[in-house]
Amino acid sequence: MKERKVPFKRMMFVCTNVREGGEAACGNAERGEACGFKLVEKLREEVKKRGLKGKIRVAKSGCMDLCALGPNIMVFDESGSYTIFNRVAAEDVPGLAERFVAPLETIS
Repeated sequence: MKERKVPFKRMMFVCTNVREGGEAACGNAERGEACGFKLVEKLREEVKKRGLKGKIRVAKSGCMDLCALGPNIMVFDESGSYTIFNRVAAEDVPGLAERFVAPLETIS
């Protein structure tokens, strides 16, 4: 096993878990534009648009056990601190990008 530092300044994990029946999971289609898969696409577009591919990783995540509060996004910064966002809607993506993506635009 080889250990190394994480190569990204920030990591954004978006729950894309799909669960049939019962509560709507973050990745379920009935979430519409707030479906975890669509949130991943929108966040990746923001990262690419700002030229930060390789500095910010937007990754699909499995269940965070917060389905009733979803869609859920967990953001880890360069210090290892994390923040979790619940009930994320498509219109929240620009605000998330400003808060977590924009500050890295000046890093080379």
